[in-house]
Amino acid sequence: MNAESLQRMRVRVDAMSLRERLFVFAALVVALLALIQLLLIDPVNARRAAAQTRIEAADAAIAELAAQQGELGARTAHDPDQAAREALARATARLAELDTELEQRMRAMVPPERMPQVLREMARGGAGVRVTGLRSLEPQPLRPAGGEGAAPSGIWRHGFEITLVGRYADLVAYLERVEALPWQFEWAEVRLDASMRPELTLVLTLHTLSLDEAWLRV
Repeated sequence: MNAESLQRMRVRVDAMSLRERLFVFAALVVALLALIQLLLIDPVNARRAAAQTRIEAADAAIAELAAQQGELGARTAHDPDQAAREALARATARLAELDTELEQRMRAMVPPERMPQVLREMARGGAGVRVTGLRSLEPQPLRPAGGEGAAPSGIWRHGFEITLVGRYADLVAYLERVEALPWQFEWAEVRLDASMRPELTLVLTLHTLSLDEAWLRV
């Protein structure tokens, strides 16, 4: 988040009552929890168990917020402001933690403007693999849980499709080099065409994430 966006958010939040602030921050916490779930979900089967654990943690956080809401309603009659301040402070602290975690995850992703260069370099790093096509796909907004009706997250999914030709062993070595990169990305699709054997055609689709919709496309 840049300084201008944060300032606008502070002005809007300051204009709300304590109860309204509580509900707004609670909604943000739930949305960010769902968003982080999307970022952590990996198509690789080995990571599905970890994703399920985080989903259960999100459900627990939602249940905790619901309990806090009920507690607030029960205490409103004799101390409404104190209850709201305590719940708001907890929600604000949790939101800050989630914002930090989300920022760290974003830094670990391959920047979309670097993805074409990275994919080509991986092909040049091994003999026997030729790049015959590379194109970027239309960026798509990443939405939290709730589907089309959910508010945009401000994060964009950028897709890339690279077509390579080579022998089976060389293509496998290419995939291993890509998987060993220090950055994170999503494996969206892998297609293999063996009609021109002994050479094979591999079409690989990868996704990365960015806070910007537009960038220099290929």
